[in-house]
Amino acid sequence: MAAIAASITVDVPLEFADLEWSEFMLVSLLSGYTRGLTDVEPLIDEQDMKAGKVDFTTEGDRLVKVAVEIDYTPRSKDTVDEEIARAQATLERDLEKYRRFVLDRCERMQCRPS
Repeated sequence: MAAIAASITVDVPLEFADLEWSEFMLVSLLSGYTRGLTDVEPLIDEQDMKAGKVDFTTEGDRLVKVAVEIDYTPRSKDTVDEEIARAQATLERDLEKYRRFVLDRCERMQCRPS
């Protein structure tokens, strides 16, 4: 088992970021938000996420840091280091997608107080 971690910072209210995380995960899992990428099968699956932790922290009322830590179990016995590196890259890529997703939804839903 290997620990992989990544974080992003996004300028939205904390409660909005937390709520939209659930929406993002649902969209990602059910409607193929990550479709079209080179992964044949997901490197990070539901079991990995259950063993993971997502933290939302803020300094003030808007700038939110979203940090994800996952205890990742490689599926391959032959290329463990390569698989862990790909899983790390996948996590970083997906967090960047979440950042764009939540910013877009915030703009459309006008989540920021005037």
